[in-house]
Amino acid sequence: MIAATDPQEFIPGGRQQALRHPGPPDLAQSLKNNSADDLLSHKFKKVSLTEESNEWWAIRKSPNAFTERKEKLSLTREQVNNGSRSFLPPENKSHSEFLYDDSWSCKSMETNVSNKTNRRVSDVNASKLHQSKRFSLDADSKCSSNKSYLGQSGTHENVKFKSEMGYMEEELYVKGNLVVWTKGLSYNLYENARTTICSYSSVHPVKHATWSTFYCERPEFKSMENMENKDDVPLGDALHCVCIVDSQNLRVYTMDSEDFITTLPFQVLKVWNTKFGILLEKENNEQNRDIQASMFSLTHPLDEVSPMVISKQGCTNIINDEHLQVVYTLENPSICMMYDGSTGLHSVYRIRRVKQDEWIDTANKTNNATPSGFSISNKFKSHMSMIEGYKNCMPPGISPFSSRATSVASSHFPSSPAGTLSRCHTPAASPLPTGSPWLLRLSRLHSSRLTGDTMSTIPDRMNLDTTQSYNATDPAFCLDYLWSESTSMLQEGILNGPATSVYLIDDLIGQWYLCYFVLNRLQLSIVKIDFTNPNCIVFGMNRSISAKDSVAIPHLHMLAILEHTGNVVLYSGLTIVGKLHIGGVLAQHVPSPFVVRRSLKQFTSPFPRRSSLLPSSQTSSEVPRFDDHLLSPVLPTSSKNPNVLQFPLPAENYNLGGESVKTYLRGLRDSIENRVTLQYSDGSYYRVSLPQMVSTTLVENCLNVLRQILQSNATITLLTRWYATRNSPGTIELTVEKEWEMFTALLLELLGYENDQSSEGGLADTATTPSCAAKRQRQSAFGSESDWKRLQHSDTHYAVIDGVGNVLKFTKEPYRRQLKIDSDVHVNSKSILFTHIKIIQYSLHLLYEDLKLNTLCKHDLPLLASFLSKLAMDLGNKYYVMHYWRDFPDQCPIYTDSSQFSATDLKNVIQWSAITDEPTNIFGHFSRLFNGETTDSYPIVANVNVRSRNMMQLCGIYMHGVTKENVELNYDNFIKYISPPGVKSKAPDANLKVNYDVTNDLTEQKVVLLMAELGITTRDLETYPAGVNFVLHDALWRCRENPPTDWPPEAFNLLQRPDLASQAQIIESKKPYSHAKQKYTMFGQINENLPIINQVVEGNHEDGMEDVDGPLLKLRFSDDMRVSECRRWLQSSKSVSVDLVQRPDVSDHDFIEDQEKQLYAICTRTMALPVGRGMFTLRTATPVITEPLPIPHLCLTGKAPPRGSSVELTHIDTPANMNLWPLFHNGVANGLRIDPDAMNIDSTWIIFNKPRNNMETVMEHAGFLMALGLNGHLKNLAILNTFDYLVKFQEMTSVGILLGLSAANRATSNLVLTKMLGVHIETLLPPTSMEMDVPQNLQVAALFGIGLVYQGTAHRHMTEILLTEIGRPPGPEMENSVDRESYSLAAGLALGLVTLRQGGKPSGLSDLNVPDTLHYYMVGGNKRPLLGSQKDKYKVPSFQIREGSSVNLDVTAPGATLALGLMYLGTGNKAIADWMAPPQTQYLLDFVRPDFLMLRTLSRALILWNEISPDKEWIENQVPNTIRPYCMVKPSPLMDVDYEGMNQAYCNIIAGACFALGLRFAGSADEVAFATLLDYCHMFTSLTSKSIAELAGKPTIETCLNVVLLSVSMVMAGTGNLEIMRIVRFLRRRVGILSSAVVTYGSHLAIHMALGLLFLGGGRYTLSNSPASVAALICAFYPKFPTHSNDNRYHLQAFRHLYVMAVEPRLIIPKDITVGRMCYANICVIKLDGTTLNFRGPGLIPDLNTLYKVSIKDERYWPVVFERERNWDQLIKLLSSCCCIDVKPRAGCLSYTEDKLGFQSDLAHTLMKSKVVPWDPPPKAIESFSSDCVVKYFTDHFLNVHKDREYSHEEAKFKQNITRAAYDCVIKDKLSIMPVFVNLIKTVKDLNVLKSTMELWNLRMIKDFVLGNRLRSTLTNSEFILSLHHQTIMIMDEWEEEIRPLLKSYILGEPLVCPQNLQHKLTNYITFYNIPYDLEHDSEDLVQLMCKTMSMNCSSETIDKILRILDYIQ
Repeated sequence: MIAATDPQEFIPGGRQQALRHPGPPDLAQSLKNNSADDLLSHKFKKVSLTEESNEWWAIRKSPNAFTERKEKLSLTREQVNNGSRSFLPPENKSHSEFLYDDSWSCKSMETNVSNKTNRRVSDVNASKLHQSKRFSLDADSKCSSNKSYLGQSGTHENVKFKSEMGYMEEELYVKGNLVVWTKGLSYNLYENARTTICSYSSVHPVKHATWSTFYCERPEFKSMENMENKDDVPLGDALHCVCIVDSQNLRVYTMDSEDFITTLPFQVLKVWNTKFGILLEKENNEQNRDIQASMFSLTHPLDEVSPMVISKQGCTNIINDEHLQVVYTLENPSICMMYDGSTGLHSVYRIRRVKQDEWIDTANKTNNATPSGFSISNKFKSHMSMIEGYKNCMPPGISPFSSRATSVASSHFPSSPAGTLSRCHTPAASPLPTGSPWLLRLSRLHSSRLTGDTMSTIPDRMNLDTTQSYNATDPAFCLDYLWSESTSMLQEGILNGPATSVYLIDDLIGQWYLCYFVLNRLQLSIVKIDFTNPNCIVFGMNRSISAKDSVAIPHLHMLAILEHTGNVVLYSGLTIVGKLHIGGVLAQHVPSPFVVRRSLKQFTSPFPRRSSLLPSSQTSSEVPRFDDHLLSPVLPTSSKNPNVLQFPLPAENYNLGGESVKTYLRGLRDSIENRVTLQYSDGSYYRVSLPQMVSTTLVENCLNVLRQILQSNATITLLTRWYATRNSPGTIELTVEKEWEMFTALLLELLGYENDQSSEGGLADTATTPSCAAKRQRQSAFGSESDWKRLQHSDTHYAVIDGVGNVLKFTKEPYRRQLKIDSDVHVNSKSILFTHIKIIQYSLHLLYEDLKLNTLCKHDLPLLASFLSKLAMDLGNKYYVMHYWRDFPDQCPIYTDSSQFSATDLKNVIQWSAITDEPTNIFGHFSRLFNGETTDSYPIVANVNVRSRNMMQLCGIYMHGVTKENVELNYDNFIKYISPPGVKSKAPDANLKVNYDVTNDLTEQKVVLLMAELGITTRDLETYPAGVNFVLHDALWRCRENPPTDWPPEAFNLLQRPDLASQAQIIESKKPYSHAKQKYTMFGQINENLPIINQVVEGNHEDGMEDVDGPLLKLRFSDDMRVSECRRWLQSSKSVSVDLVQRPDVSDHDFIEDQEKQLYAICTRTMALPVGRGMFTLRTATPVITEPLPIPHLCLTGKAPPRGSSVELTHIDTPANMNLWPLFHNGVANGLRIDPDAMNIDSTWIIFNKPRNNMETVMEHAGFLMALGLNGHLKNLAILNTFDYLVKFQEMTSVGILLGLSAANRATSNLVLTKMLGVHIETLLPPTSMEMDVPQNLQVAALFGIGLVYQGTAHRHMTEILLTEIGRPPGPEMENSVDRESYSLAAGLALGLVTLRQGGKPSGLSDLNVPDTLHYYMVGGNKRPLLGSQKDKYKVPSFQIREGSSVNLDVTAPGATLALGLMYLGTGNKAIADWMAPPQTQYLLDFVRPDFLMLRTLSRALILWNEISPDKEWIENQVPNTIRPYCMVKPSPLMDVDYEGMNQAYCNIIAGACFALGLRFAGSADEVAFATLLDYCHMFTSLTSKSIAELAGKPTIETCLNVVLLSVSMVMAGTGNLEIMRIVRFLRRRVGILSSAVVTYGSHLAIHMALGLLFLGGGRYTLSNSPASVAALICAFYPKFPTHSNDNRYHLQAFRHLYVMAVEPRLIIPKDITVGRMCYANICVIKLDGTTLNFRGPGLIPDLNTLYKVSIKDERYWPVVFERERNWDQLIKLLSSCCCIDVKPRAGCLSYTEDKLGFQSDLAHTLMKSKVVPWDPPPKAIESFSSDCVVKYFTDHFLNVHKDREYSHEEAKFKQNITRAAYDCVIKDKLSIMPVFVNLIKTVKDLNVLKSTMELWNLRMIKDFVLGNRLRSTLTNSEFILSLHHQTIMIMDEWEEEIRPLLKSYILGEPLVCPQNLQHKLTNYITFYNIPYDLEHDSEDLVQLMCKTMSMNCSSETIDKILRILDYIQ
């Protein structure tokens, strides 16, 4: 009998919530609008006088939201119960079997719960972070490989027997139209303890509801290759959701607040969860007759349902059998059980993907000659067929492609093509947008209303089309036949039916069973399953048990069966465990077998009457006063069929003679962990908890050991007997000692001990099972002598004997629990475990040695040692007995020849060759290993001594690899796997192989990697004994300084290098298990540096630069105000100061005009600021997605001091709409603030920022859209929203959209985007297309977008189109007559992008003669005939422009020149470069425009890229010798020279060369290039104020100055250079009427762009000089600047922002990981050519392509190294994410801000490198050296206590030793080893009072490691260990004379009688010197003694002691 907890009445948590729910949304709204009478009527309708209830529910264990790793496909114990039950109302009210499902206990979902339960959830589920721990036994089994796979069925992996306390349960409650999802603690069923997660309501009654998981697999066109390459595993991200099915729709609600509504083409009978999604059963009715299949699969809510096929005996067909019915599905393994109504048999099938041949065969059978997927996805065809079917019958105003908020199509016809193609996106980001997330629920309400009225108007013929579509859909999954029950299971006269309860369960020994309960048979069938071969699942014999109901309890590896008598019996597989005793139930709920026996006399009961248990005075006619079923044992029953256990039919089906029948137990349900719900016939429910298997770790360990070594029958007997014994009724809360006593009593009984005296502490008083508990009569009411003796050996006596004995001066007896041995002991050699006694003893001994390696189990060791000592004593193993006595002399006796087994008994014992005479000693093995001795392989039993295996491998590799040269290391050389006879041997675990390349690593590095692979953490190291801990830390310490850079983060955490671990974690985040989590993690790292963009408080002015001036810039530029000045110069949101003094002769009106003219001149500069501000604030913040992005105002007003009166441009003439493009730039600058990795920048948020029809905000929003594209966010804009933007035909918005999308899809050849751009480009349209009035700027943007999309592809058609567009003539008529220069330039730049670096390559363009055509456009010539589709269009000349017969070079030359340069970039083609050479004579110079020389010089330098040199000589060499003598000299009237032309040519050539130099060294901060360009910048600046500038013209000088300034800024991008800032400050002051003719809007634009480059991205970014980046920089800094704010004639202003595509993050930011702040640190950079660069970070590093190594090399911090081909990816990831590089300060070192001069850091280095430890260091020095709070607390509590107290000599010595150890650990930064030193010092101090020898072993192992081999320890000096060793020797010498006789008897093996007060001294002496026991030698033969001791590998010290003790040496 097994006692369950007292039942608790169970009420569904959703019931109360359902009563408070208002009902469906449309009904609630109608009630709200109607009168009170209607409301009252509705209330009365909800009242029912009948007891009929339409509610049902399902319960599951709450998944763990923190371990979403669906890639783990191992069959853990919870996963194997991952079965699916169709969640639907009961069909038979008389036998209401409420179907439940806890199949989701292995899944996870991210659910928001209340704060009250958040901590509980995390605490409860923390144990599930590693699924491999599921089968673990102890806390360290995570180091072992305990994964259970399908192929390991029946293996004995460790089982976790303990229950998880306080876990969360979730409930899905359904009633009518309502579904309620609640969550609460398992042990608290009150309403206020449960949280309602969500409530779902439907217009129609809910038919099915279940938790499900879909997978967002990226859709693809079907092909043979795709079908063959797909494995039977779900692909894509898991989508956890709730599926609700009503009469019309399938509604899916995800955990991320997304929802999908799908209309199914048939009525659904049941819904089942599968591995790949859900399985739908079609309901058999007239409406579904036309659908050929009966079962369908659905893998995603946006997919189509696909018919299922069945494969049996090589034949594959679509399932269309009405008799087939699914009764059960399982996700892992992916199987299902089906019931065939025609045969009445159940079958099992595997659910898998359809194979290629099956797909073809099915397509042929469905009259498809060729499967549709070969050409186009059949899904798309079926979508189109559905649309064609209902597009003509839809109600007016409803479109199939409209949004879901307003369309029936989206909610009832989800199979639109856009829906299928967007399944990998959220609804908000899909091509069918839903807008704001707040509209999602409105969409559901709206679609629900449309269901009732709108859908009724659709004709029936639409169903036919839909049916045809679904009949033609290709199947995706197949049911593969595995097994079917035999026809012998059918019983005549009994109606067969489908199983109502199916589950997969394993027993206590790991054997799996498929159980299914058939209600009509009242029979539970159990089929054994073997998963050894996953591809061939073997089914065993079908056994049946007559039962009323059953339920699986997977946590206990049992199943509960409800018998017909009302009893609940527990089974483990086919083995009966015991009957469940349920107490505390109300009387009416207790079934009485007495009444049943009286009423059913015609039936024969298998249970005998228990009349012998009744009082003798009671007559047989009286009713007993107890329920005898509570005392009835579990007895076998007889039956004719041996496979069927017959029970009487239930009593409720028969008349009981008029007697009233009590309420009976009718069902079991809702099994979660160890809790089960009891269902009674009156509708009440009670929840009971089954007891756990064990409560202590020691018993759990022993059970798992026995489970590994025993055969199946013995194991199952032991475990079932133990469960019944431990949990018998009346058992109280068990302590560790009490449970251990019960366990050993049972184990001794099963081993054959059948005498009461053979137990420990009164075994006879402990009832093992109810059947074997003897009823003994009390001998005396006054007690006896035995009672007093029992008390003397009780736990209470041992607990108080020391304290009370010392107070009362009692004489202490041996502190040992004496085993009472009787001479009349009877041993039953036929006991089930007797033959295994040696195997059990040795296996438990290995566990005993393994527990020594866990300091948390030190209290379990004495108990286990005492038990093993008894077994060893009886087996006659004297060496084992003495081994346990040496360890625990108080608990274990000395060996005596008192075995209770005879020689005859031992003959039947199974012999194990692995058992040795000498006991295996783990500490002794380590000691010999550390001492350099040769050791044997250590025995390992799989899953028994896992810690021993791990430590043997680690220490063995370390010692042999370091101390022995040329030794080939193998992890398994130090261990040997052994397996008991009769038990299948287990191969070594595959997980022990290190996955990293360690072939070239040092031995200590291999050890560290193996530790990481084994899962050992720093917390685990603390649980190992001090001796092992010291050795492992020694290996870690050797690798700590400079570990390999490509290690995993776990290895760095072991080294206590969190700085390196954080870097390695970045690479780990690249793994594909969770892209969303990876992105979130990276966002969290960025958030450390990037602030959040918040809304501006009313009254404050935002300038868009609030987020820039943060800690980073303050750290980089801490010595001056350059950042503040830059921010002030780029500020454009405040009114400017118009400071003019009114002269007396100026009237007020004229003065106002002067003020406004001055303001207009300043506004020209203000309008140019946003572009520079965009550079300054690039990617510096992240937005708040719940708020629109605030935009700084572009202020064009002024204030006149001193009163601050406003000045506006109202009295003077200004250009119309002069602020349109500045507003566009302002929007771009604002959008560029958003970081590319910012989260949730989706279509909804972009539309959320859409302004109203205000012209200014529209312009800014257009720029905002372009900025999103430049940062990559515009890809998230839905296609319909894009269309909505473009259809409004707003020029600026369209420009922003097209350029943004093109930049976001650069070099992708996106066809959709190509079509979008082609609409705006006339050449890409067919000749017969309708003419569209597209603005010129929009055409320019679209044309350039083509170049971006096809960048570097050399696309032939696009190349041909762009080549033609360069020379596009004006016309026809008035078209193409304005801004032709910018159009031709855009075509040339686009052509250069498409053919980037393709010149001279075989790219298929040779027949187009691209270079020749471009040269023709560059130098001119007669017009050539037009080609292409638009050639006929230009036959009509332009009415406005007459160009003549020659090419207009003013239009075509700039684009053609740059196209040639980009096409041949870096190729070094001399022939093409010569085309670009400047004219050598004055005559030729007259044929070239001077400004074209700048472009030619630039293009020539691009072609000869590698020849660019950063010196003035190279620049000057670009100027022809014929021009140079006449440049910048005073003109001579005697010479016929065109000085103006010469000087203009000179300036442009110099500027072009400087531009090329700036591009070549962009972002490099090259000092030579900077000096060269700065010199030319000073030259042009000086020319602006000189008269000689008139030779070239001031506009030319101004243009060249701007180009050179931009060039030098490109070189110094991101550096904040002060020299360039001074030039910018000088140039930007040129504001006013006098300078307005030369200093134009373009000048200010270039000046402030140069300023923005200096602080690019707030100093985080610089520029790249890659080919693509160079092309982007040329487009952005094209040397033709606008003259006014709306000037786009020569260059579209939107191109000025394309520099973003050339931005590159290369800023190294060190961050002190201890304080979490950025800091200074020295950085060393080594280039590929060997040159070294040192600077102090934060700082920019050179181009990564030129570097070999980057390292943090600072004496104050631990080194961090990034090396090419090792961890270079970490550096790239860090830089691209703008993350900091974590650095860890060395002990005692301070940061550069705290210790600028480095005095304290130098002192720390001196002390750290010193090998001398002060004799008595002051505690204050220790405390001041470290800021760790642990050090402070240790110093305060142990070193600074009682300063005025006088210490004794021992106390002072102990304190001194502790202080020295603490000083050494703190100074050397090895605090983790400090507990080891304290343990050693304390061991020596307490040597006289040690109760065991465990601590002395630690001292001995460390001594052997430090002093016994040539490996020099790095953790401590040998003097410290040697001093402790000598102190111990002195203590031992003091003991030697006193224990000398005992030592002699011990050595000679004589009977040893040791007094209690000498036992500890004797055992400590023996352990310290390793004195052997029983040498068995001739006392007079010294040679024999020496040979004997040497053969035992005794040390010289031990031999010397033995000789002295035996008196061979005096």
